[in-house]
Amino acid sequence: MYRTKVYFKDLAEVKKFVDMAAQYSKLEINLVSDIYTMDAHSLIGILSLDISAPIELEVPSDDIPESFYDDIKPYICTE
Repeated sequence: MYRTKVYFKDLAEVKKFVDMAAQYSKLEINLVSDIYTMDAHSLIGILSLDISAPIELEVPSDDIPESFYDDIKPYICTE
């Protein structure tokens, strides 16, 4: 399992993130905010979350492609 916090500056960045997640369609990628868990492949699902604050990204798999870690770097919350 992999977990990290991600942050989106604006709606355009959310769209880029969903496009990136679509490259990993066979990988379960979730965004968890409070009691809500949304599929990270769903633009509408992500937009239903509060994107003004960092959101927990969760991948409940041990078989994560190495390229995934590089692709999510721009979204990882460093604060």
